[in-house]
Amino acid sequence: GLYKITLTYKLASGDISASYDYTVECTQESSLPTEMYAIGNDFGNWVWDAESVVTMNAVHSHPGAFWAIRYMTTATEFKFCAKKEWNGDFCTLGTNTGFETPGNNKVAADGMYIIYVDLKGDFVTVAPAKVYGMGDVYGGWDKGVEANLFALEGQTLTSTTPAAGNIRMYAAAPVEGVDWWQMEFNLYDGKIVYRSAGDDQPAVPVTAGQKVTLDFNSESGSIE
Repeated sequence: GLYKITLTYKLASGDISASYDYTVECTQESSLPTEMYAIGNDFGNWVWDAESVVTMNAVHSHPGAFWAIRYMTTATEFKFCAKKEWNGDFCTLGTNTGFETPGNNKVAADGMYIIYVDLKGDFVTVAPAKVYGMGDVYGGWDKGVEANLFALEGQTLTSTTPAAGNIRMYAAAPVEGVDWWQMEFNLYDGKIVYRSAGDDQPAVPVTAGQKVTLDFNSESGSIE
């Protein structure tokens, strides 16, 4: 929301933190939703309480922005809603790229895609998904390194760990202004767990030469 912060200073010596009082007043609460879902013939078969309805992930520090990765075919149809109900559902926003809307949204070719919805920015973007390894296991902390890109294998994404250490992974945003850790995730007990708006995730140690497999459609994976 929007806040009015008032600092009242007093002429006093000593630590500056002891020389003022402050008040904080919320003048306008945010209307942006904190949840977003994708539904379709492959995502719950248009039934809101189905387990395969896609719960999209919040983009850390970007209110109103959400993302998800799914393998989709040209027969896949989908749309969105901030609640699991047919009230406020939508296919498009002000700007829409990477998909067609002949009724419901569809992609032009089979493949692994990232779906990115930004209500504050008023756009929907669908693009080929790019997932990278990050950190000591992958040789450093530079994002977008081509050698660290996961490869498409069937309907999964895979990578072989080049070194031992604590593995970190992230999805590259198809828009500017989003850092890698704001779309980070990891594997725990065979399940993909997203950082979303949370703090650093618990460490996941690996050894060199292990194969990492990510199946986003089932939100599962393995490190073997």
